[in-house]
Amino acid sequence: MILRYDYMLLTLTILSMASCVDDYTDYNPPHALDAPVLRVSATGSNQTLLTVPINQYQNTYHAYVGLNAPVEFIVSVIDAPGKVNEVTVEPSVPEFGTVTLNDASVAALKGKEQGEFRFVYTPNPDLEAGDDRPLNLVVTVSDSQADKDAQASVLTISTIIGSPCFSEQLQSGNYLVTQASGNIDGGTAYTLPAMEDSLSSRIVVSIEEERPGIYTIDEVTGGVWPAFYTGRANPKLQVDVCGNTITSREGYATAGAGTSAARTFTINGTVNNDDTIDITWSYTRDDGATPEDPAKGTYTLTLIKLGM
Repeated sequence: MILRYDYMLLTLTILSMASCVDDYTDYNPPHALDAPVLRVSATGSNQTLLTVPINQYQNTYHAYVGLNAPVEFIVSVIDAPGKVNEVTVEPSVPEFGTVTLNDASVAALKGKEQGEFRFVYTPNPDLEAGDDRPLNLVVTVSDSQADKDAQASVLTISTIIGSPCFSEQLQSGNYLVTQASGNIDGGTAYTLPAMEDSLSSRIVVSIEEERPGIYTIDEVTGGVWPAFYTGRANPKLQVDVCGNTITSREGYATAGAGTSAARTFTINGTVNNDDTIDITWSYTRDDGATPEDPAKGTYTLTLIKLGM
């Protein structure tokens, strides 16, 4: 009789422990698995993709896409513990272009923890050349966990549609004018030593990248304006850079602030392999008569490095 009682007590104890385990599991469910970790790359000669690391799990992306051709993006799923379920890519401004998912690559990725899929962004062929057009390509990858635990990673590719040249060969920084020649209005010649004497200093020009392929030069005459035309604001203008070639940027080559007349400058130049830049410039007045034999010239810029 004592043995039977002990057996019943042991059974009740085991059942009670099992009940406690069930209650604990109900109140302490497993943690949801992490959301997918994504990386992006792109192919095509008419694009540039800049990556800015934030941490080991996340990057930000800035894409520059030319008007003339589609660009293929590759989204790599580095780790999706809950296994990939759905993929979408949406453009924030549909009228600028279309997104086409590579269905085969998406199908091959579903149900996996790692892999990649591809999509093509095609700029609207009716877009005309001109100002840059910004939009976002919003990539969403969700996993296969239960509804209450499902995780999604949303990655935004900040995108600019613009000219097809996105050169970064021109280095931002301060440059010393190391050669200059030409004439001021009326044809009188000038030299670099004469300008330096007038300014009582050497001449420095700053160049800043606005985005790949577009740069701002803070004084495009290489010292002529500050040396000989102190009543005029220095012509700070944007230029296009394609490969190693510098040209006036259409719509951004006019200077007029602080002067009685707006002037359109023509700038052509070459980025050399020795940290120098050669630039030729000239101008015409937009209103009124351009002076006879207007100011023009050439100059060489040399990048200022530490210790110079």
